[in-house]
Amino acid sequence: MLKKKIIFFAVFVVLIFGLLTYQSTRGERGTVDFLIYPLKVLEQGVSSTIDYLRSVIFFWEKGERDTIQRLAECEGEKNRYKEDALENERLRSLLQLKSERADYVAAARVFARDPTNWFQIIWINKGLDNGIARNMVAVTPIGPVGKIHRVLKERSGIILITDVNSSVAVRLQNSRVEGILEGRGDNRCYLKYVAKDIEVAAGENVITSGLDGIYPEGLKIGYVSDVDKEGSELFQLIVVAPSQDLNKVEDVVILRK
Repeated sequence: MLKKKIIFFAVFVVLIFGLLTYQSTRGERGTVDFLIYPLKVLEQGVSSTIDYLRSVIFFWEKGERDTIQRLAECEGEKNRYKEDALENERLRSLLQLKSERADYVAAARVFARDPTNWFQIIWINKGLDNGIARNMVAVTPIGPVGKIHRVLKERSGIILITDVNSSVAVRLQNSRVEGILEGRGDNRCYLKYVAKDIEVAAGENVITSGLDGIYPEGLKIGYVSDVDKEGSELFQLIVVAPSQDLNKVEDVVILRK
């Protein structure tokens, strides 16, 4: 207990000595300055702390922005790599198709689609300069897309097989029964003029017959997705889904008639 009192007294003496020394060096305003001095020290300390925290936050935010930017760049590089890989795969398929077809004319890229809902038309970046002519057929390695209906110098318009103005001579692959494939204006087609006594099953392949003089024979154009024998008196109502998803066409090969 005595030891604590001695320490307390020593600290008190030191404080008194410090006060007297500070007053002697500051003159008449010494007492007031002495009282204000701790506040100034506290203010400086707080200000320094705030400045330090600001610098820390600045560098942290800068680091975060740099990290986000780098992640965005990496994601962009990854996306470009993926797009290049997919494009290379498509081009390899087109080159293989070119080597298999004696009626090959040109390969083309789809660059636009008809903005209206009345017609299903896509535009390609090849035209008269590339030997393309009206009624030539556009295909992918998966199946027919449509036929050329308008040709300009450096571009052409293709009317899709799903357009209401499209018609293709086809046959059912199993029964060999022939019919006409007409577009519905959406992503499906109707197979018309197949008698009710013909057995048609969902999933059966539909191929081009070549009898229209436009589409080459033997191309798989789609498969039967639905059959209705109740609607018409003479013919079945057969719905066909195209082999090629026409909403995903990016490149095509043009074949001559």
